[in-house]
Amino acid sequence: MFSEEAVEVERLSVAFARDASPEVLRQAYDRWGGMVYAIACRAMPPHDAEDVVQQTFVSVWRSRASYDPGAGPLGAWIVAIARRRIADHWRSRSASELAVDPEALRGALEAGEGDPVLEAVEDALTVEEELERIGEPQPTIVRMAVLEDRSTASIAEALAMPAGTVKSHLSRGLRRLRDRWEETHAASA
Repeated sequence: MFSEEAVEVERLSVAFARDASPEVLRQAYDRWGGMVYAIACRAMPPHDAEDVVQQTFVSVWRSRASYDPGAGPLGAWIVAIARRRIADHWRSRSASELAVDPEALRGALEAGEGDPVLEAVEDALTVEEELERIGEPQPTIVRMAVLEDRSTASIAEALAMPAGTVKSHLSRGLRRLRDRWEETHAASA
């Protein structure tokens, strides 16, 4: 049995693929804009994150003809575009705009430490990549629990699932994220 939320996401994905009208784009923004903003906020200051959200949805609109619902959910496609806009944002920034003391940065790099801002971006992207790899409903449950700070009971009600099933999915999803996190940081150490 599909929850009302899952049915609505599917309806929106099909509508976007068939007729990406401004109204459908607005619905997509209403649905995923907050998530894109939360992802961007983990990688940059809020005022820059707002710009990235705007750039993301401009890109969504411009590339709407390339969306293929058979290749994956609309939300994942939007998040992938957001990740590219975040990377573009950091590539476009010069060292002076970042207000980094060159001597401090040089010292940190010589000491084997990386740029903490870039590391935060890489960490946020690692989490999003792993969430994209995990099969549903784990990514949805993890996002609802972590980004929306919802209780297990609230998630269970929203997804029409038993609370125990939600707890199991959340536990497995968080374990996979932790394992990927440790693997990524062990490889860079």
